[in-house]
Formats: sequence, structure tokens, C-alpha cells
Amino acid sequence: MTHRERVLAIYRHQQPDRMPYRFGGPRASTFAAWCKQGLSQEQMDHFGEFTGGDPGCGIGKMYFGPLPAFPEETIEIRGNTRVWRDSWGVTRLDAINQPTAGFATRRYLEFPVKTPADFEKMKERFDPHTPERTESDQGEAVPDTLNPDSYRHYRPGQGWRDLVEYCRTTDAPVGTSVPGLYWTARDWCGFEGLSIMFHDQPRLVHEMMEYWTWFLMEICQAPFSTIRVDRVVMSEDMAYKHASMISPQHIREFMLPHYKRLHEFFREKGVACFAMDSDGYNGQILEVMYPEGIMGIEPMEIAAGNDPEMYLRQYPMLTIEGGIDKRELRFTKERVWAEVVKRYRVARKYGGYIPTVDHGTPPDVPLRNFLYMVELLRGFADGENLDTYEPPGKLEAQLGPIEEMFDHRAALAAAYGGEE
Repeated sequence: MTHRERVLAIYRHQQPDRMPYRFGGPRASTFAAWCKQGLSQEQMDHFGEFTGGDPGCGIGKMYFGPLPAFPEETIEIRGNTRVWRDSWGVTRLDAINQPTAGFATRRYLEFPVKTPADFEKMKERFDPHTPERTESDQGEAVPDTLNPDSYRHYRPGQGWRDLVEYCRTTDAPVGTSVPGLYWTARDWCGFEGLSIMFHDQPRLVHEMMEYWTWFLMEICQAPFSTIRVDRVVMSEDMAYKHASMISPQHIREFMLPHYKRLHEFFREKGVACFAMDSDGYNGQILEVMYPEGIMGIEPMEIAAGNDPEMYLRQYPMLTIEGGIDKRELRFTKERVWAEVVKRYRVARKYGGYIPTVDHGTPPDVPLRNFLYMVELLRGFADGENLDTYEPPGKLEAQLGPIEEMFDHRAALAAAYGGEE
């Protein structure tokens, strides 16, 4: 089987010749910590090759932010923190020197959309046909920014038109992610503002989600009519530890009708799996969204009370990626082994499930534990016995000496010491 055929078999709950080699990606801050634990620059630069993960393929640059961007503006400097207005028009407070590279902690102070009039002005910056959203400008300079990470900031890239032939001939699965309805409305209004709007300004919420549904279909129309795309993930992040951020009733009223339209749109374009990415507890989302709105969900955070086996039992054709509790990776290799075996037993019993780390791997996960997990996953993907297999440790043997282990308290104190 090709890499693509294996993944498609999982989506269809069929049996592949082996499971995909997928593990879950480290954050930039994690790589920074791991470089002090023996990871070389060469290994970091080619981490996918080093760990032996299966390839995947994207469809190129698709920018979903405001064009033109709001001008960035510094409002106040307080020691190591900056109050400023970002390219989305949001006033926020950030540490200037962040405690963990590539994963900024942000404090949002004010959002631009509060009224229907505000949204009319915002729509002027969200024309899906603006050429810069999808045209190639790879190699051009990244615009200057005060943003301490890349979230919501424009970056040049290779457009989908340059990738048509590659996507047509590759044996890797082709996928992309797009910002979802709740996600985008929250970017415009803020969490608190949007939460209140569901009750005080429901017509405005309906209008925002209707507009964003149209926007997504418009920007995706041309590339999806040309490129074979296997999986689309809607980024929503719309749940807490024990519940969704809006009620199931509101999900059904405000979101499900649009998800049905999007699901049908992507199905007609040949997409095999239309999934949602949401941190937190996924149970209330699935009770409304599956199967009419979505076919799959990730990253299935265990700390939030999710149980992959329960969901696969309840929704027999659901697809899941994730579900390996990142907290368990912090401790002994015995605990790593037990966690990975637990999730792989579910994958083998039910199908439709690719066990990977249940979110971006954080810097407090030791490098040697992560590489041990990688070798476990590769062995189990190849059919090794879940009760007896022990990895050979070939990846760990290639590491340099440990200089320093990550200390999250020291990192936070360096960035926010003295700040309330």
C-alpha cells in the first residue's frame, strides 16, 4: 500500500497493510529544550526523517487573516511585557522575551468586533478572492511584526497552483486545515465577547458564521476543484476540560447547519475525511456534529476526560487521531509503554484510530521518552506484540549527552517575574 492508501483505509475503517507512522509534533519550545538533551541541529532540521515518520502533503499557502492587515502599534511597555495592537486589530499583552520559544502566552484585552457595524468594517478585510491569499510569494521577506509567535500573522509561501502536479503524483496523503466558524468569530470578538453575543446578539453570530462558511467555500473552490485533497480539518478549539465552550443547543443552532453545507461541499470535491480539531472535552461536540457535520475529531486530549474507546464504541465509523496522554510521557519509560499499549489496543480493536500524542508535545516531555514512544509506535504499526515488544533504542543511541533538562518554573519566572 502507498502512504495515501494506508491513511484512506483508516478513514474507511478498513485494514491497512500496516498502520501509519505518525507520532505528534513537538513545539518550537520543545525543540529548544531537546537541543539541551542531546538532539543535534541536523536531527532537529530533519526530524521527520530522523524519527521515520510517514510523509504528508499540504496544498500550499492559503491565508485566512485580514488583508489589508491592521497596522501594529505599541501602546505601552511594562518591563518585559508589551501592550500592543496586533494585525487583527486586537489589543493584547505579551511577554517581549517569551518563556518558551514558538508558543506565546497571550493576554487579550480588547477585540475589534462588538456590533454589526464593526463586523461590516471587518468584512472589508476578508475578501476570499484577494490574490495574496493563495498566490505564491515564497522567498519574500516575512513582514515585520511585534508578534512573539506566528499565530495569525501573514507569512509568504508557495501557492497551490505550483503544487498541482506534485499533489497529483505523490503517494502521500494530501490534507489541509482551515480556521473554523467558532474559531474565527472568536478571533473577531474574543471569547467573552462572543459568549455574550450568543445570547445578546444572536443575529450577529448567525451572520458571522454564515459569512465565514461562504468565505471558506469561495477560497477553497479553485484549489479543491484542481487538487485531490484527502482530509480537511476545521480548527475550532471550542471546548474546556469538561464541556464545550458553547452549549450543545447552540452548536446545533449556530454551527451544525453550516457544517452540513461544508461537509457536503468538501465531499463533492472528493475529500475522504472532514474532521474537527478541538482541544478539550469532545463529547458534546460529537453528540451534535457526528455524522452530519464531521467524520473525525482530534487531538482527543485525555486530560479533558476523553476516552477514544468510548467514542469509537458509541460512533462506530468515527475517525480519531491523537489520544496518547502527553502527561504520561513526562515520567518513566514504563509509563510511556503502558500508555501507548493502551491506546494501540483500542486502535486494533475498533479501527479508524491513529494513536498519536494528544496535542503538541510540550517541552517538559523528555526527548528520550519521546523517542522511546516513537519506536513503540513504529513497532506496533508493523504488528509487533502489544504484550512483549520492547523497542531497540536505536534513536536514543544517536543522541548526544544531556546538558540540561527543561524547568518550566525557571522559564516562566524569566519572562513574567514581577508581573501580576
